[in-house]
Amino acid sequence: MDWNLLFGFEGRINRAKCWCVTLINSVCVVILLLLLPLNVSGTFRDADPRWAMPLTMALLIGTVGPILIISTWCFAAVGCKRLHDRNKSGWCMVPFFILPILLAKAAQWPGAPVVDFFFLLVASGINIWAFVEIFCLRGTKGPNAFGPDPLARAPKNIDTASGAPA
Repeated sequence: MDWNLLFGFEGRINRAKCWCVTLINSVCVVILLLLLPLNVSGTFRDADPRWAMPLTMALLIGTVGPILIISTWCFAAVGCKRLHDRNKSGWCMVPFFILPILLAKAAQWPGAPVVDFFFLLVASGINIWAFVEIFCLRGTKGPNAFGPDPLARAPKNIDTASGAPA
């Protein structure tokens, strides 16, 4: 297993690897988030309710928190490598992550429904732009500043391709 694929921020990856890692990551997170409450809820069933509920919540938060942090780190690493494949800096991930959250928070201000709608519309546009940029557009052909083309085929020597001894 290439751990740099999940956790490293250097290099380039193609769309297929990006889709595979993202789908596997998402499925694992969903399975873990579905199984954890089922396992934890029965742990303190016969305990004193005054401390069983807070302890159950602490246990859930203590296990779900690291899962979400690791999942977010993996997505950020894969997204940065996809942006590198598009010949863009990995720092372009910052607006993709931060701006929609800030705009959604700004849209919760009371008393201005038109402004709220505008903020949510802009946040949705940024999310769509991020999706297209990371998951849909092809990377640059050939090597770029971030590494060799992940789709380029390595040249083979005739002797090694035929299996003949050197």
